[in-house]
Amino acid sequence: MYIVRSLSMTNWLCNNGHKILKVEDSEKDSRFKVFFFEDTADLHNTMAKFHKKA
Repeated sequence: MYIVRSLSMTNWLCNNGHKILKVEDSEKDSRFKVFFFEDTADLHNTMAKFHKKA
């Protein structure tokens, strides 16, 4: 599993076909959520494209 803390990254991944597997409260600050995705090469490729568009 790969943990994403950024809501904008989570939205980017979901809009590009990745599914959230689980959502939990952040251990660092319970006001925030963390999002779990399947840790794949495709996930990392999509994340790299997010950083290039910014």
